[in-house]
Amino acid sequence: MLIFIYSLFVTGCVGKSIWKKTYVEMKSNVADGIIVRVHCKSKQDDLGFHDVTTTRSWSFSFTPTFHGPVNFIFDIYDQNRDEMQCSTCIGKISPNGPCLLDKMTGGFTKCSPWNPPSQMGRKPLT
Repeated sequence: MLIFIYSLFVTGCVGKSIWKKTYVEMKSNVADGIIVRVHCKSKQDDLGFHDVTTTRSWSFSFTPTFHGPVNFIFDIYDQNRDEMQCSTCIGKISPNGPCLLDKMTGGFTKCSPWNPPSQMGRKPLT
């Protein structure tokens, strides 16, 4: 019991509440007229397919897990990679991969490659 309370205290001290929702908004940074279809899914929820264009964004929110396996991995957000960087995460979808907003510089410079196409039968964005 004491270990559990201590770990809750330590987790709260690093600046990320274990019960705080994470908000993710994605915008398109691909050529006008190209529709990017996204599908966000976790072990608990399937948020379905959504179209993101240069004029239309899409957002969702969730509460990250603080124990056990990571349950929230999307192309635009990966809990292992991003949970300590932002709780309000603004991302742009580009042909080379998703880029998160760097609040220090104001630019979308925190870029990652797309997940391998072999994962869950996805194809790379072209």
